[in-house]
Amino acid sequence: MQPDSPAEVRLAPPPPPWVLRTMNHVMRPLLASPLGQRFTGVMLLEFQGRRSGRTIKVPVNMNLVDDVVTAFTKAPWRHNFESRSPVTLTYRGQAHRTHGTLVRVSPEEMAAAVRKSLDTGGSAQRMGIRSPKGHEPTVAELAALGPALGSSLIRFDLGPLTDT
Repeated sequence: MQPDSPAEVRLAPPPPPWVLRTMNHVMRPLLASPLGQRFTGVMLLEFQGRRSGRTIKVPVNMNLVDDVVTAFTKAPWRHNFESRSPVTLTYRGQAHRTHGTLVRVSPEEMAAAVRKSLDTGGSAQRMGIRSPKGHEPTVAELAALGPALGSSLIRFDLGPLTDT
C-alpha cells in the first residue's frame, strides 16, 4: 500500500443465516449461565415482541458509547425498542432489568458511535469492520461506509457494565 493512499476500511459480508442461527442457539444458554462470566463484549437481550408478545432472546455485541451500554443492529427485532421498552440484559452471567430505546442516526453519527465503542474496547472484528493490520479506522473512514454500517442503535438505561 502506498504511504499516501487511504487505508481500505470495509465491512465483511455477514455470515450465512444458518451460521447465525447455530451461533445464537449455542450462545443463548451460555450467556445466561454461570459460564457467561467468561464472555466479554457479548450480552443477551430478552424482551417481549411488541406484536407477537412472545419472548425473544438475542445475543448481541456490547458496546459502550459515552458510558452508555449500546447495541448496534440492523436486524428487524430492533423495532421492538422504538418506544422505551423493558428488557433483561444479561452480561457476564449477571441479569439487569432495564429499558432500551431505538435511536435513528445519520451515517456520521453511527461512525462516531462505532469509533467511541472501539476506543472503549469494542471489537472491530465482531462488528464486521475490516481494515489493514495495525490500522485504526477513523470516523471519516467509518462514515464513508454509509448506510451499510447501520442507521440505528439501541441505548440501554443503565451505567457501564464492567469486565471485572
